[in-house]
Amino acid sequence: MQKTDQPPTKKDVQEFWNRNVCQTEFLKIEQRGSAEFFREAEQVRYKYHFYLPGVFDWIAVEKPQGSLLEIGCSMGTDLLQLARRGMQVTGIDLTEEGINLARKRFELYQIPATLKVDDAENLSFPDGSFDVVYSFGVLHHTPNTQQSIDEVLRVLKPGGLAVIMLYNRNSLNYYIHRLINQPFDGNRKDRCPIERTYTQAQVLELFRNFKTVQVEIEYLLTTGYGIVWDLVPKIIHRALGHLWGWHLVIKAYK
Repeated sequence: MQKTDQPPTKKDVQEFWNRNVCQTEFLKIEQRGSAEFFREAEQVRYKYHFYLPGVFDWIAVEKPQGSLLEIGCSMGTDLLQLARRGMQVTGIDLTEEGINLARKRFELYQIPATLKVDDAENLSFPDGSFDVVYSFGVLHHTPNTQQSIDEVLRVLKPGGLAVIMLYNRNSLNYYIHRLINQPFDGNRKDRCPIERTYTQAQVLELFRNFKTVQVEIEYLLTTGYGIVWDLVPKIIHRALGHLWGWHLVIKAYK
C-alpha cells in the first residue's frame, strides 16, 4: 500500500483483505478451495481459538434454528460451524476473494447459505431481518465502527442477539505488539490500514443502544506466537486469557 497523507479508506481495507484472506497465512496447503485446505483451516482456527466452539453452542441454544448473519465471514470457517448447529446462515464480506472461497466451501459440504459481498456500515438488509448477528474481529477494521454496530442493531429482530468480537486494548497482546511495532494484522510491509482497539468502557459506549450488554475477555496469545503458544499449558491460556486476553467478546440483546 502506498503511503499517503490521507486517512485510510474502506477501499484500502478491502484491498488488504483481498490480498490477505483471513487465516491463509497460517495454512500449509496451497490449493485454495480444496477439501484438505478447508480441513486444515478448521484445525488451525480451533486449535488457537479453542473457546469459539463453546460460543457457537451457546448461540445455537439461545436462538435455535434462528436466522444468522455473519459480518466479515471471509472463507466461511465460523459460518459453517454455525450452519452445522442448525442456524439458517447468511454471510457477507467486503472482499470477493473471501466470498468466493466461502461459496466453494459451502458447495463442497452441500450446506445451504446466502453469501454476498456487502458493507458492514451499510448493510443491504431490511430492518429486523435476523435473530443473530455474529462478527468476529471485523468491525474494528472499518472506518466507522459505531455506524457498523448501529447497523447490527438495525437488522436484528426485537430481542435479537449480537455476538461481536473487538480487539482489547488492555491486553498482553496489545502491549507486546506496540513494544515491537508489529501490526495486529499483516506485517510491517503490508499491514492492515485500519486497526482499532477498545477498552471495556468504550465497548459499552459503542453498544449503548442495546438493552443488555455482556463483555467477556478471551484469547491470551494469538496464532502468530507459534511455538510459544504451544509451550503454555491450555489451563494457563484459559485463566490468564480471562484477565489479559486479546478478544473482547460482546454478547448484546436488542
